[in-house]
Amino acid sequence: MKEIIQSTYFNASLLAGIVFLTMGFFIRRFPPKSKNTWYGYRSTLSTKNTAMWYAANNHAAYISRRLGTLLIIFGIGCAIFFTRQTEVFFYCTITPVIMSVLYMAGYTEWRLSQEFDEEGNRMEE
Repeated sequence: MKEIIQSTYFNASLLAGIVFLTMGFFIRRFPPKSKNTWYGYRSTLSTKNTAMWYAANNHAAYISRRLGTLLIIFGIGCAIFFTRQTEVFFYCTITPVIMSVLYMAGYTEWRLSQEFDEEGNRMEE
């Protein structure tokens, strides 16, 4: 067990990538039916109404799958490049995870603001 935890393949990017990918596919396959479910993308904008809730979860699941794939690839690359876990290794694998979370939230909020007006009504094109 110690060898697994100390392996460079046990890194933040790889583990978070698996979580992102799994949640993206899970939310796509089983979209949360209401704001009261235990999972789903929650923010002030996404909980305004049902249409925004579904749109937000659709966008978040899409981005989550893409980012999960990229994080897994990056995590494997770091595991191959580094020979052992160091402080630099930690920063190189945790930084993409933080950036991915921020990007997913920012992208989803931006898409909601593009699709819906301030009252939560879908804008016409």
